[in-house]
Amino acid sequence: MPDALINEPVTDKPVSDAVEGRVQVRKMRANDLPGALKILRAWNMAPRAPSAEVPEPERTSIEIGNAFVAVAGGQIVGTCSYFILEDGWAETASLAVDPSPRFAGVGVLLQQARLDEMRRRGVRRVRTETDRPATVRWYVRRFGYRIVGTSPKKHAFSLPDVDHWTVLELDLSD
Repeated sequence: MPDALINEPVTDKPVSDAVEGRVQVRKMRANDLPGALKILRAWNMAPRAPSAEVPEPERTSIEIGNAFVAVAGGQIVGTCSYFILEDGWAETASLAVDPSPRFAGVGVLLQQARLDEMRRRGVRRVRTETDRPATVRWYVRRFGYRIVGTSPKKHAFSLPDVDHWTVLELDLSD
C-alpha cells in the first residue's frame, strides 16, 4: 500500500501546468468504475458489501453521479466522490490518486472539481474524514478546512493501523 496519497498533499505547491495539461478531470461514467476501484483498492479504500466479518463497512458504493475521475493517456489515475446530506451538507468520499510521482497535483484537481460542483448544487458545508496526517494538513492549508474532532473507524479501512478518522469541516458559503 502506498505511504501517502501522492507527493503533492504534503506540500502546498501549485498544480503544475504539465499535470493540468496531460490530466483531464471529468465526471465518472459507469465504464470508469473498474479503473476507479483499482485505484481505491491500492489505498485500501474500495467500497465493500456488508459481510459477517464487516457488517457495517465504511463505504458500500460509489455514487457515480457524484464522482469524478482523473484520466491520463486513456487510463484512470485518480478518483473522488461525495454524498449529499441534509440541510446544505455534503460529505466527501475517498479521494485517491495513482501513487506515481508523475501524477503529483492530481489530488488538487479532483478536490477542486468536487468542491466546485458541490457549490453549484447549493452545498454550504462539507464534512471530510481522513486518517493520514499529511492529508489533514493538506486539506487545512490548501482548502481552508478546520479540524472538528475524531470519529472511530468501523473497520480497517485506508490505513489499517489507525483506528480513527480526523473529522474536518469546510464552509463553502464564504
